[in-house]
Amino acid sequence: MPETLNARVTRLEEFMGRAFTAIEALADKEAKLDDLLATLTEAQIKTEERFRRTDERFQRTDERIDKLVSAIGEMLRNGRAK
Repeated sequence: MPETLNARVTRLEEFMGRAFTAIEALADKEAKLDDLLATLTEAQIKTEERFRRTDERFQRTDERIDKLVSAIGEMLRNGRAK
């Protein structure tokens, strides 16, 4: 028996309702994903800043060690380390 027009419209409305529910769920998930990406980006920026500061500290330490080694070498050349 062929489906009546009312039955077809009702079925289409149900499908449309399910489609809208799925679209809303996807939109919510997209918003959560956007928030997560923003958080990850901020964390990455902070990590990079910390690495830069750590590199600067190591560079200063290396410079101090170089100066100390040079000073020791100078003392040895001048015969003051006896």
